Amino acid sequence: MLYNLAAGAAAACLPPVWLAAKLSGRWAEFWPRAGLYRQLGPARPGPRVWLQAVSVGEVSVAAAIAKELFAQIPELNLTITTSTAKGLEKARALFSHRAAVAAFPLDLPWPVIAAAAKIRPQVYASLETEIWPNLLAWLDRQGTSLLLLNGRLSPRSFPRYQKLRWLVRPALRRFDQLSMITSLDAERALALGADPARLRVDGNAKYAGLMERTLPEAAENLAARLVLDQAPLLVAGSVRTGEEEPVLSAFAALLQRHPQAVLAAVPRHVEKSSRWLEACASLTLPAQLWSGLGDETPRRPDTRVVVVDAMGVLMPLYGLGRAAFLGASLVPLGGQNPMEPAAWGLPVCYGESMEDFSDAAQALEAAGAAQPVRSAEELAIFWSRCLTSPAQTGQMGQAARQVVRRWSGSAQAAANLILQELESQGAL
Repeated sequence: MLYNLAAGAAAACLPPVWLAAKLSGRWAEFWPRAGLYRQLGPARPGPRVWLQAVSVGEVSVAAAIAKELFAQIPELNLTITTSTAKGLEKARALFSHRAAVAAFPLDLPWPVIAAAAKIRPQVYASLETEIWPNLLAWLDRQGTSLLLLNGRLSPRSFPRYQKLRWLVRPALRRFDQLSMITSLDAERALALGADPARLRVDGNAKYAGLMERTLPEAAENLAARLVLDQAPLLVAGSVRTGEEEPVLSAFAALLQRHPQAVLAAVPRHVEKSSRWLEACASLTLPAQLWSGLGDETPRRPDTRVVVVDAMGVLMPLYGLGRAAFLGASLVPLGGQNPMEPAAWGLPVCYGESMEDFSDAAQALEAAGAAQPVRSAEELAIFWSRCLTSPAQTGQMGQAARQVVRRWSGSAQAAANLILQELESQGAL
Protein backbone atom coordinates (compact mmCIF):
# COMPACT_ATOMS: atom_id res chain seq x y z
CA MET A 1 0.00 0.00 0.00
CA LEU A 2 2.71 2.49 0.97
CA TYR A 3 4.74 1.48 -2.10
CA ASN A 4 1.82 2.16 -4.41
CA LEU A 5 1.11 5.47 -2.71
CA ALA A 6 4.70 6.43 -3.50
CA ALA A 7 4.25 5.02 -6.99
CA GLY A 8 1.11 7.10 -7.42
CA ALA A 9 3.01 10.22 -6.42
CA ALA A 10 5.67 9.32 -8.97
CA ALA A 11 2.98 8.84 -11.61
CA ALA A 12 1.88 12.41 -11.03
CA CYS A 13 5.30 13.48 -12.27
CA LEU A 14 4.87 11.74 -15.63
CA PRO A 15 3.15 14.63 -17.48
CA PRO A 16 6.11 16.97 -16.82
CA VAL A 17 8.50 14.16 -17.81
CA TRP A 18 6.51 13.62 -21.01
CA LEU A 19 6.68 17.34 -21.82
CA ALA A 20 10.41 17.54 -21.04
CA ALA A 21 11.10 14.52 -23.25
CA LYS A 22 9.17 16.06 -26.13
CA LEU A 23 10.85 19.45 -25.83
CA SER A 24 14.37 17.99 -25.49
CA GLY A 25 14.07 15.80 -28.56
CA ARG A 26 14.15 12.59 -26.50
CA TRP A 27 10.51 11.90 -27.20
CA ALA A 28 11.12 8.30 -28.32
CA GLU A 29 12.56 7.42 -24.90
CA PHE A 30 9.38 8.26 -23.01
CA TRP A 31 7.00 5.69 -24.46
CA PRO A 32 9.03 2.52 -23.75
CA ARG A 33 9.50 3.55 -20.11
CA ALA A 34 5.73 3.94 -19.98
CA GLY A 35 5.43 0.33 -21.18
CA LEU A 36 4.18 1.35 -24.63
CA TYR A 37 6.50 -0.63 -26.89
CA ARG A 38 5.56 0.85 -30.23
CA GLN A 39 8.61 -0.62 -31.96
CA LEU A 40 7.84 -4.19 -30.87
CA GLY A 41 5.56 -6.32 -32.99
CA PRO A 42 3.17 -8.89 -31.54
CA ALA A 43 4.81 -11.80 -29.73
CA ARG A 44 5.86 -14.44 -32.28
CA PRO A 45 4.90 -18.12 -32.00
CA GLY A 46 7.11 -20.13 -29.69
CA PRO A 47 7.99 -20.12 -25.97
CA ARG A 48 8.06 -16.58 -24.57
CA VAL A 49 10.82 -15.49 -22.15
CA TRP A 50 11.48 -12.02 -20.72
CA LEU A 51 14.98 -11.31 -19.37
CA GLN A 52 15.52 -8.07 -17.43
CA ALA A 53 19.17 -6.94 -17.41
CA VAL A 54 19.58 -3.64 -15.59
CA SER A 55 22.73 -2.41 -17.38
CA VAL A 56 25.75 -3.39 -19.50
CA GLY A 57 27.17 -6.06 -17.19
CA GLU A 58 23.85 -7.82 -16.82
CA VAL A 59 23.27 -7.67 -20.59
CA SER A 60 26.45 -9.71 -21.02
CA VAL A 61 25.08 -12.26 -18.55
CA ALA A 62 21.81 -12.30 -20.51
CA ALA A 63 23.78 -13.01 -23.68
CA ALA A 64 25.50 -16.02 -22.08
CA ILE A 65 22.16 -17.42 -20.87
CA ALA A 66 20.46 -16.70 -24.20
CA LYS A 67 23.18 -18.61 -26.05
CA GLU A 68 22.37 -21.70 -23.99
CA LEU A 69 18.63 -21.21 -24.49
CA PHE A 70 18.79 -20.81 -28.27
CA ALA A 71 20.90 -23.98 -28.48
CA GLN A 72 17.92 -25.83 -26.96
CA ILE A 73 15.04 -23.78 -28.41
CA PRO A 74 15.92 -22.16 -31.78
CA GLU A 75 12.35 -20.80 -32.05
CA LEU A 76 12.54 -19.06 -28.64
CA ASN A 77 10.59 -15.79 -28.49
CA LEU A 78 13.00 -13.76 -26.29
CA THR A 79 12.62 -10.19 -25.05
CA ILE A 80 15.51 -8.37 -23.36
CA THR A 81 14.79 -5.24 -21.34
CA THR A 82 17.32 -3.01 -19.67
CA SER A 83 17.18 0.14 -17.56
CA THR A 84 20.02 2.25 -18.97
CA ALA A 85 20.94 3.82 -22.30
CA LYS A 86 24.28 1.98 -22.34
CA GLY A 87 22.49 -1.26 -21.56
CA LEU A 88 20.13 -0.74 -24.51
CA GLU A 89 23.04 0.00 -26.81
CA LYS A 90 24.83 -3.17 -25.72
CA ALA A 91 21.68 -5.29 -25.97
CA ARG A 92 20.91 -4.09 -29.49
CA ALA A 93 24.46 -4.87 -30.58
CA LEU A 94 24.41 -8.36 -29.06
CA PHE A 95 20.89 -9.47 -29.89
CA SER A 96 19.98 -7.49 -33.05
CA HIS A 97 18.02 -10.18 -34.98
CA ARG A 98 17.68 -12.84 -32.28
CA ALA A 99 15.60 -11.05 -29.65
CA ALA A 100 13.36 -8.07 -29.08
CA VAL A 101 15.09 -5.30 -27.11
CA ALA A 102 13.29 -2.59 -25.14
CA ALA A 103 13.61 -0.26 -22.17
CA PHE A 104 12.41 -1.63 -18.84
CA PRO A 105 9.05 -0.08 -17.84
CA LEU A 106 8.62 2.07 -14.77
CA ASP A 107 7.32 0.01 -11.85
CA LEU A 108 3.94 1.76 -11.90
CA PRO A 109 0.69 -0.14 -12.43
CA TRP A 110 -0.22 0.98 -15.92
CA PRO A 111 3.30 0.82 -17.50
CA VAL A 112 3.71 -2.68 -16.02
CA ILE A 113 0.33 -3.83 -17.36
CA ALA A 114 1.04 -2.37 -20.82
CA ALA A 115 4.50 -3.93 -21.06
CA ALA A 116 3.31 -7.34 -19.87
CA ALA A 117 0.41 -7.28 -22.34
CA LYS A 118 2.84 -6.70 -25.22
CA ILE A 119 5.53 -9.21 -24.19
CA ARG A 120 3.16 -11.86 -22.75
CA PRO A 121 5.96 -13.76 -21.02
CA GLN A 122 5.56 -17.34 -19.88
CA VAL A 123 8.79 -16.95 -17.92
CA TYR A 124 10.17 -13.71 -16.48
CA ALA A 125 13.77 -13.76 -15.20
CA SER A 126 15.47 -10.89 -13.42
CA LEU A 127 19.28 -10.89 -13.57
CA GLU A 128 21.36 -9.94 -10.54
CA THR A 129 18.86 -8.61 -7.95
CA GLU A 130 16.06 -6.57 -9.46
CA ILE A 131 13.03 -6.47 -7.16
CA TRP A 132 10.05 -4.60 -8.63
CA PRO A 133 6.92 -5.23 -6.52
CA ASN A 134 4.28 -4.07 -9.00
CA LEU A 135 5.75 -5.97 -11.94
CA LEU A 136 6.22 -9.16 -9.92
CA ALA A 137 2.70 -8.96 -8.48
CA TRP A 138 1.09 -8.43 -11.88
CA LEU A 139 3.06 -11.20 -13.63
CA ASP A 140 2.34 -13.55 -10.74
CA ARG A 141 -1.39 -12.90 -11.13
CA GLN A 142 -1.08 -13.66 -14.85
CA GLY A 143 0.48 -17.05 -14.08
CA THR A 144 3.97 -16.17 -15.32
CA SER A 145 6.85 -18.18 -13.85
CA LEU A 146 9.20 -15.82 -11.98
CA LEU A 147 12.95 -16.39 -11.61
CA LEU A 148 15.77 -14.48 -9.95
CA LEU A 149 18.99 -15.49 -11.72
CA ASN A 150 22.60 -14.67 -10.90
CA GLY A 151 21.30 -13.16 -7.68
CA ARG A 152 23.60 -10.90 -5.72
CA LEU A 153 23.06 -9.02 -2.46
CA SER A 154 26.16 -6.92 -1.88
CA PRO A 155 27.30 -5.56 1.49
CA ARG A 156 26.22 -2.13 0.25
CA SER A 157 22.73 -3.07 -0.93
CA PHE A 158 21.81 -5.56 1.79
CA PRO A 159 21.32 -2.98 4.60
CA ARG A 160 19.03 -0.93 2.34
CA TYR A 161 16.92 -3.98 1.58
CA GLN A 162 16.77 -4.80 5.30
CA LYS A 163 15.18 -1.43 5.98
CA LEU A 164 12.53 -2.25 3.37
CA ARG A 165 12.02 -5.86 4.43
CA TRP A 166 8.27 -5.29 4.70
CA LEU A 167 8.28 -4.58 0.96
CA VAL A 168 11.06 -6.92 -0.17
CA ARG A 169 9.86 -10.09 1.61
CA PRO A 170 6.54 -10.49 -0.25
CA ALA A 171 8.30 -9.69 -3.56
CA LEU A 172 10.98 -12.33 -2.96
CA ARG A 173 8.27 -14.84 -2.02
CA ARG A 174 6.77 -14.49 -5.50
CA PHE A 175 9.86 -15.96 -7.21
CA ASP A 176 9.54 -19.63 -8.11
CA GLN A 177 13.32 -20.05 -7.95
CA LEU A 178 16.14 -17.82 -6.68
CA SER A 179 19.54 -18.76 -8.09
CA MET A 180 22.17 -16.89 -6.07
CA ILE A 181 25.83 -16.36 -6.91
CA THR A 182 27.33 -17.34 -3.53
CA SER A 183 26.17 -18.98 -0.31
CA LEU A 184 26.50 -15.59 1.38
CA ASP A 185 24.07 -14.09 -1.16
CA ALA A 186 21.69 -16.95 -0.38
CA GLU A 187 21.99 -16.32 3.37
CA ARG A 188 21.15 -12.64 2.85
CA ALA A 189 18.15 -13.50 0.67
CA LEU A 190 16.98 -15.86 3.40
CA ALA A 191 17.34 -13.08 6.00
CA LEU A 192 15.15 -10.87 3.80
CA GLY A 193 12.41 -13.48 3.78
CA ALA A 194 13.02 -15.65 0.71
CA ASP A 195 11.59 -19.17 0.80
CA PRO A 196 14.53 -21.50 1.69
CA ALA A 197 13.00 -24.29 -0.42
CA ARG A 198 13.36 -22.09 -3.53
CA LEU A 199 16.93 -20.91 -2.91
CA ARG A 200 19.97 -22.37 -4.68
CA VAL A 201 23.60 -21.38 -5.30
CA ASP A 202 24.90 -21.63 -8.88
CA GLY A 203 27.86 -19.24 -9.15
CA ASN A 204 28.17 -16.25 -11.46
CA ALA A 205 27.09 -16.56 -15.09
CA LYS A 206 29.22 -13.49 -15.84
CA TYR A 207 32.19 -15.82 -16.22
CA ALA A 208 30.60 -18.17 -18.74
CA GLY A 209 32.96 -18.94 -21.61
CA LEU A 210 36.04 -17.69 -19.78
CA MET A 211 37.90 -20.99 -20.15
CA GLU A 212 37.44 -20.76 -23.92
CA ARG A 213 39.42 -17.50 -23.90
CA THR A 214 42.56 -19.17 -22.56
CA LEU A 215 44.10 -19.74 -25.98
CA PRO A 216 47.72 -21.01 -25.78
CA GLU A 217 48.48 -19.80 -29.30
CA ALA A 218 47.47 -16.24 -28.35
CA ALA A 219 49.94 -16.31 -25.44
CA GLU A 220 52.68 -17.84 -27.60
CA ASN A 221 52.28 -15.04 -30.14
CA LEU A 222 53.39 -12.58 -27.44
CA ALA A 223 56.33 -14.63 -26.18
CA ALA A 224 58.74 -13.63 -28.95
CA ARG A 225 58.57 -9.97 -27.92
CA LEU A 226 59.39 -10.73 -24.29
CA VAL A 227 62.25 -13.23 -24.84
CA LEU A 228 61.68 -14.73 -21.42
CA ASP A 229 63.63 -17.98 -21.85
CA GLN A 230 63.69 -19.15 -18.21
CA ALA A 231 62.91 -15.75 -16.72
CA PRO A 232 59.67 -15.81 -14.68
CA LEU A 233 57.00 -13.31 -15.73
CA LEU A 234 54.75 -11.61 -13.19
CA VAL A 235 51.68 -9.72 -14.38
CA ALA A 236 50.15 -6.66 -12.70
CA GLY A 237 46.79 -6.40 -14.48
CA SER A 238 44.58 -3.32 -14.88
CA VAL A 239 46.63 -1.27 -12.42
CA ARG A 240 45.48 2.24 -11.57
CA THR A 241 46.92 5.61 -10.56
CA GLY A 242 48.26 5.40 -7.01
CA GLU A 243 49.43 1.80 -7.39
CA GLU A 244 52.70 2.63 -9.15
CA GLU A 245 54.76 2.96 -5.97
CA PRO A 246 53.57 -0.15 -4.06
CA VAL A 247 53.59 -2.46 -7.09
CA LEU A 248 56.99 -1.37 -8.38
CA SER A 249 58.51 -1.25 -4.89
CA ALA A 250 57.32 -4.82 -4.31
CA PHE A 251 58.89 -5.89 -7.59
CA ALA A 252 62.17 -4.09 -6.82
CA ALA A 253 62.32 -5.97 -3.50
CA LEU A 254 61.62 -9.26 -5.30
CA LEU A 255 64.54 -8.69 -7.69
CA GLN A 256 66.97 -9.00 -4.79
CA ARG A 257 66.12 -12.72 -4.60
CA HIS A 258 65.01 -13.27 -8.22
CA PRO A 259 67.10 -10.93 -10.37
CA GLN A 260 65.90 -12.45 -13.65
CA ALA A 261 62.20 -11.82 -13.00
CA VAL A 262 60.23 -9.66 -15.44
CA LEU A 263 57.13 -7.62 -14.61
CA ALA A 264 54.41 -6.81 -17.14
CA ALA A 265 52.58 -3.77 -15.76
CA VAL A 266 49.27 -3.25 -17.59
CA PRO A 267 47.61 0.11 -16.77
CA ARG A 268 43.82 0.09 -16.96
CA HIS A 269 44.04 3.28 -19.00
CA VAL A 270 46.66 3.28 -21.74
CA GLU A 271 47.24 7.03 -21.42
CA LYS A 272 48.62 6.46 -17.92
CA SER A 273 51.56 4.42 -19.22
CA SER A 274 53.98 7.35 -18.99
CA ARG A 275 53.38 7.55 -15.22
CA TRP A 276 54.54 3.97 -14.89
CA LEU A 277 57.67 4.67 -16.92
CA GLU A 278 58.44 7.65 -14.69
CA ALA A 279 57.89 5.55 -11.56
CA CYS A 280 60.23 2.88 -12.94
CA ALA A 281 62.89 5.51 -13.55
CA SER A 282 62.58 6.82 -9.99
CA LEU A 283 63.28 3.30 -8.69
CA THR A 284 66.04 2.69 -11.29
CA LEU A 285 64.08 -0.18 -12.80
CA PRO A 286 64.96 -0.58 -16.51
CA ALA A 287 61.67 -0.38 -18.41
CA GLN A 288 60.30 -0.41 -21.94
CA LEU A 289 56.92 0.25 -23.50
CA TRP A 290 55.12 -2.67 -25.10
CA SER A 291 54.51 -0.56 -28.21
CA GLY A 292 58.28 -0.37 -28.69
CA LEU A 293 58.65 -4.14 -28.85
CA GLY A 294 58.33 -6.34 -31.91
CA ASP A 295 59.65 -9.51 -33.46
CA GLU A 296 62.68 -7.57 -34.73
CA THR A 297 63.01 -5.44 -31.59
CA PRO A 298 62.28 -7.71 -28.63
CA ARG A 299 62.75 -6.86 -24.96
CA ARG A 300 66.30 -5.92 -24.06
CA PRO A 301 67.97 -8.45 -21.71
CA ASP A 302 68.37 -5.86 -18.96
CA THR A 303 64.72 -4.66 -19.09
CA ARG A 304 62.92 -5.73 -15.96
CA VAL A 305 59.56 -3.97 -16.46
CA VAL A 306 57.45 -3.89 -19.60
CA VAL A 307 54.69 -1.27 -19.43
CA VAL A 308 51.86 -2.45 -21.67
CA ASP A 309 50.43 0.53 -23.54
CA ALA A 310 48.07 -1.47 -25.76
CA MET A 311 44.54 -2.85 -25.52
CA GLY A 312 43.66 -6.53 -25.74
CA VAL A 313 47.03 -7.79 -24.50
CA LEU A 314 46.28 -8.54 -20.85
CA MET A 315 44.36 -11.82 -21.21
CA PRO A 316 47.00 -13.64 -23.32
CA LEU A 317 49.78 -12.15 -21.14
CA TYR A 318 48.32 -14.02 -18.18
CA GLY A 319 49.04 -17.17 -20.17
CA LEU A 320 52.78 -16.47 -19.95
CA GLY A 321 52.79 -15.47 -16.28
CA ARG A 322 53.70 -17.28 -13.08
CA ALA A 323 51.50 -15.16 -10.78
CA ALA A 324 49.18 -12.18 -11.07
CA PHE A 325 48.30 -9.06 -9.12
CA LEU A 326 44.94 -7.39 -9.83
CA GLY A 327 44.88 -3.61 -9.85
CA ALA A 328 42.30 -1.07 -8.63
CA SER A 329 42.57 -2.89 -5.30
CA LEU A 330 45.43 -1.22 -3.42
CA VAL A 331 43.50 1.97 -4.04
CA PRO A 332 39.76 2.16 -3.20
CA LEU A 333 38.40 1.50 -6.70
CA GLY A 334 36.68 -1.87 -6.28
CA GLY A 335 39.22 -4.18 -7.89
CA GLN A 336 39.39 -6.00 -11.22
CA ASN A 337 38.35 -9.44 -12.47
CA PRO A 338 40.44 -12.15 -10.73
CA MET A 339 38.83 -14.92 -12.75
CA GLU A 340 40.80 -14.00 -15.89
CA PRO A 341 44.24 -14.97 -14.51
CA ALA A 342 42.61 -17.81 -12.54
CA ALA A 343 41.36 -19.30 -15.81
CA TRP A 344 45.00 -19.65 -16.89
CA GLY A 345 45.85 -21.38 -13.62
CA LEU A 346 47.74 -18.45 -12.07
CA PRO A 347 47.89 -17.81 -8.33
CA VAL A 348 46.17 -14.48 -7.77
CA CYS A 349 46.58 -11.65 -5.28
CA TYR A 350 44.97 -8.25 -4.89
CA GLY A 351 44.55 -5.44 -2.39
CA GLU A 352 41.74 -5.02 0.09
CA SER A 353 39.39 -3.12 -2.25
CA MET A 354 37.63 -5.88 -4.22
CA GLU A 355 34.02 -4.78 -3.75
CA ASP A 356 33.18 -5.04 -7.46
CA PHE A 357 34.40 -8.65 -7.63
CA SER A 358 33.84 -9.79 -4.07
CA ASP A 359 32.03 -12.97 -5.14
CA ALA A 360 34.92 -14.12 -7.33
CA ALA A 361 37.50 -13.16 -4.71
CA GLN A 362 35.64 -15.07 -2.00
CA ALA A 363 35.35 -18.19 -4.16
CA LEU A 364 39.05 -18.15 -5.08
CA GLU A 365 40.16 -17.53 -1.50
CA ALA A 366 37.94 -20.34 -0.21
CA ALA A 367 39.63 -22.67 -2.70
CA GLY A 368 43.12 -21.53 -1.63
CA ALA A 369 43.75 -20.00 -5.06
CA ALA A 370 43.99 -16.30 -4.14
CA GLN A 371 45.25 -14.07 -1.36
CA PRO A 372 44.60 -10.45 -0.40
CA VAL A 373 47.64 -8.28 0.31
CA ARG A 374 47.68 -5.01 2.23
CA SER A 375 51.03 -3.50 1.28
CA ALA A 376 54.04 -3.58 -1.02
CA GLU A 377 55.80 -5.82 1.50
CA GLU A 378 53.02 -8.40 1.44
CA LEU A 379 52.87 -8.27 -2.34
CA ALA A 380 56.63 -8.94 -2.54
CA ILE A 381 56.25 -11.89 -0.16
CA PHE A 382 53.41 -13.35 -2.24
CA TRP A 383 55.36 -13.07 -5.48
CA SER A 384 58.48 -14.52 -3.87
CA ARG A 385 56.57 -17.52 -2.54
CA CYS A 386 55.09 -18.14 -5.99
CA LEU A 387 58.58 -18.21 -7.53
CA THR A 388 60.31 -20.26 -4.84
CA SER A 389 57.59 -22.87 -4.17
CA PRO A 390 56.55 -24.31 -7.56
CA ALA A 391 54.62 -27.19 -5.97
CA GLN A 392 52.47 -24.81 -3.90
CA THR A 393 52.10 -22.50 -6.89
CA GLY A 394 50.90 -25.42 -9.01
CA GLN A 395 48.31 -26.38 -6.39
CA MET A 396 47.00 -22.82 -6.23
CA GLY A 397 46.81 -22.68 -10.01
CA GLN A 398 44.89 -25.95 -10.26
CA ALA A 399 42.45 -24.76 -7.58
CA ALA A 400 41.97 -21.50 -9.50
CA ARG A 401 41.09 -23.30 -12.73
CA GLN A 402 38.66 -25.57 -10.90
CA VAL A 403 36.76 -22.55 -9.55
CA VAL A 404 36.54 -20.99 -13.00
CA ARG A 405 35.51 -24.27 -14.58
CA ARG A 406 32.76 -24.73 -12.00
CA TRP A 407 31.45 -21.19 -12.48
CA SER A 408 31.62 -21.51 -16.26
CA GLY A 409 28.56 -23.74 -15.98
CA SER A 410 26.48 -21.06 -14.28
CA ALA A 411 24.92 -19.79 -17.52
CA GLN A 412 23.85 -23.33 -18.37
CA ALA A 413 22.38 -23.74 -14.87
CA ALA A 414 20.37 -20.51 -15.33
CA ALA A 415 19.16 -21.64 -18.75
CA ASN A 416 18.11 -24.99 -17.30
CA LEU A 417 15.93 -23.23 -14.72
CA ILE A 418 14.20 -21.29 -17.50
CA LEU A 419 13.70 -24.50 -19.50
CA GLN A 420 12.18 -26.21 -16.46
CA GLU A 421 9.71 -23.37 -15.99
CA LEU A 422 8.79 -23.37 -19.68
CA GLU A 423 8.14 -27.08 -19.42
CA SER A 424 5.96 -26.54 -16.34
CA GLN A 425 4.01 -23.94 -18.35
CA GLY A 426 3.44 -26.48 -21.11
CA ALA A 427 5.44 -24.33 -23.55
CA LEU A 428 7.84 -27.13 -24.55
